[in-house]
Amino acid sequence: MAAQVVHRVNPSGSHVTYDQLRKFLNVNYDRDNNGCVSYAEFSSVWTAIYHDSLDVATKFVTNMDMDHDGCLDDIEVLVNGVRNNQHLKIDYPLGVHDFAVVLEVYHPTATGTASSPDPGVVG
Repeated sequence: MAAQVVHRVNPSGSHVTYDQLRKFLNVNYDRDNNGCVSYAEFSSVWTAIYHDSLDVATKFVTNMDMDHDGCLDDIEVLVNGVRNNQHLKIDYPLGVHDFAVVLEVYHPTATGTASSPDPGVVG
């Protein structure tokens, strides 16, 4: 799934920059263009693309919403990546491995070994 995410954000490359990710989220997920991706917006797009159930997609976005305001903004996506990949910086290109780590931590059906950084993570 991580490779699919990278390819969707940057079809011609193996890495994604923060600016590419921010633009991708704004164009493809933020349907009402208000600067945040609601749980409903995220879940609707995620289920259509990656074929997760609505329940799984909602748990996934809930887990990534760091301030629990019902809105996933682009900086939360980046911070989640950096928090779980200590080598990343804002201008560092994100690769498949980096997205795999985020999925392992926050996606409720991930089978990886990473532990959740937040006791509020829904699984």
